Order: sequence, then C-alpha cells, then structure tokens
Amino acid sequence: MRGIMLRALPVCVAAFATGCFLTNSSVGPATSHNTPTHAYWHEVGAVLTEKSTGNDMKDLLPFIRNQTEKLRTLSTDGVDPALVAAVADLVKCEDEVLRRADMAGEDPSVMRSNKEVAAAFAEANRLAFESKKRLAAMRDSLNDRLGGGFGPINVGGTGGGGGARRGHF
Repeated sequence: MRGIMLRALPVCVAAFATGCFLTNSSVGPATSHNTPTHAYWHEVGAVLTEKSTGNDMKDLLPFIRNQTEKLRTLSTDGVDPALVAAVADLVKCEDEVLRRADMAGEDPSVMRSNKEVAAAFAEANRLAFESKKRLAAMRDSLNDRLGGGFGPINVGGTGGGGGARRGHF
C-alpha cells in the first residue's frame, strides 16, 4: 500500500499544481484593469513618452505646450483623485516652465545673458521634472490599491523628460 501511495503522490501533486495554473485560480480579489484610473494612467503615459523633434527652445516649447494641453484635456471622470492631482501638479509645473520661457521672449540668448532669468527657468524646469518623477512613482501605490495593471511611465528622454531640457537654452 505504501508503495502505491509513494508512486501516486508525485502524480497527484503534479495534477493539483497543473489544475491550479490552468484554472488561473488565485488567492485575493479579482480585479479588472479596465477602470477609468487604468485608462487615464495609460493615456498619461502615452503623452509623456512622446518625443520632441529637437533639443532647442524653438522645438521644445511648442512640444511642451502640446503635451501639456493633451494632459489637460484627458477625462478625469472616475479617476483616482491622487493621480488626477499629480497630473494637475505636472501641468502647473510645465505651465511655469512655459511662463518663464515667455518672460525671456523664448530667446535662448536672453537666457544666456541674464543669470536671474536663466536660474528661474532652470528651477521651473527642475520642478517640472521632479513632478514627473513623483507621478511615475505613484505606480506602486496604484498597483497595490487597485490590483495591478499600472505599467511604468518613462519620465526621461528628449522633450517630455525635463532632464533633456535642462541646460540646453
């Protein structure tokens, strides 16, 4: 009897494990990744991964305006309030970058010749980049609270990352 049991045990364990994996049974609540918060996160991520066609002020400022306007027009109905607030903060910071650039007449030579204007612009840019990093860092808390489905948002790179804008004007 013991011999039969010992030979049957691995088969039973394998069948049990296979059944668990094939039926996709899981411990914990089943969640849908089709919520307004998930859709909003993915739309924000798509906007932020767009790249500027150039690295100079002439190309970057219209790009930032366009990107900010896209973020402003996304529907926030039913979206997690913390996520909406983080995107609103990013839009506010990017608006400040644009305001500082407007104060310099969108002229890089003014930035180079006036240290105060350049410092204010650099600070606005730094704050916008920090806002993007805080937004991207929300991923883990959203995944924990809403059951996953929130992929990473890349905040680096030309244009939408802020880091590439710093020091180019």
